Amino acid sequence: MKKYRIGEFEEIVLLIVSILKDNAYGVAIINEIKKQLDRDVSVGALQATLRRMEKKGFLESRHGEG
Repeated sequence: MKKYRIGEFEEIVLLIVSILKDNAYGVAIINEIKKQLDRDVSVGALQATLRRMEKKGFLESRHGEG
């Protein structure tokens, strides 16, 4: 596996995803970041980060119910 470095925001997202487990969807991740760190995150920034981390192999996504 290729070695990748992750930035601060990517690390935060990984930690929040591990806290939320099966409930780790976009809005829930944003809300938890706000709750835990009092940090505002745009949907676009989160989605770009999630896609980048998936390409690096840190996360897997799946489509759930709407």
